Amino acid sequence: MRRLKHWLGGLALACAALAQAGGVDLFPVQSLASLREEARPELPPPDAASALAAPLPLAPLEAAPAPFSAVGEWRQDGQRVVVLEGLGRSFLLCVGCRMPRALQPGAKLAGQYTFKALEAERALLLDADGREHSIALHPSAN
Repeated sequence: MRRLKHWLGGLALACAALAQAGGVDLFPVQSLASLREEARPELPPPDAASALAAPLPLAPLEAAPAPFSAVGEWRQDGQRVVVLEGLGRSFLLCVGCRMPRALQPGAKLAGQYTFKALEAERALLLDADGREHSIALHPSAN
């Protein structure tokens, strides 16, 4: 009990010292009118309204990465054959080869992608929206 009285006495002295020194009033008196003025929203100037109404420029849409990865490559009859895996399937890609199940440029992969080209280090695919996807190929050991 003695500690509580000491603490309260110290608090009273601190409050009295602040009041004498012109300290901070934590609870200033406010009128109802001042509260209404604070609640009023600030409106932007009329010329700013046209700038606010202007549409924002759209960020360019980036294609999501194609769901394929290169898992193999070999040469058959002098033609390069690349194996892509994705969407639970494997696809053989080549340019000008005569393999029965190999896809040539222009063929569809899984109905959603079109085989565009084979380059030295990548296979190029187009998605349904015409965006190009580059699949990195591992350097061949040939």
